[in-house]
Amino acid sequence: MIRDLDALGRLLAARLAVPFAWGRDANDCVGLVLAAIAAQTGRDALPGVAWASEREAAVVIGRLGGLERALDERLRRIAPALAARGDVAGIADARFGVSLMLVEGATLVGPGPRGLKRLPRSAAIAAWSILPG
Repeated sequence: MIRDLDALGRLLAARLAVPFAWGRDANDCVGLVLAAIAAQTGRDALPGVAWASEREAAVVIGRLGGLERALDERLRRIAPALAARGDVAGIADARFGVSLMLVEGATLVGPGPRGLKRLPRSAAIAAWSILPG
């Protein structure tokens, strides 16, 4: 399996000015990450799982055992320093344990109030490869 970085670039360009909104098909952290994994690999990392509000997201994440556990069961955890462009990064989040972003290179990218926001890569406390080991 290879990653389609051109498809990732198109997805990020399309979401550049899309504000944060709850929902798998909207622009929250999990929705963006799932869209990015699908764009790069053609696979759905969380088939059959959906939400449309913060409350529903909390219920779904709770059923999955938390975001970290859900990703650990579906992707390969790696050291943040080893994450490649298009991999998933977790940053500290008081509500959900981690908030998800994508590794862009020297930065992480994820949804923000007015569109995509970027943080330094050093903000990552966890990471997962989207490719099998």
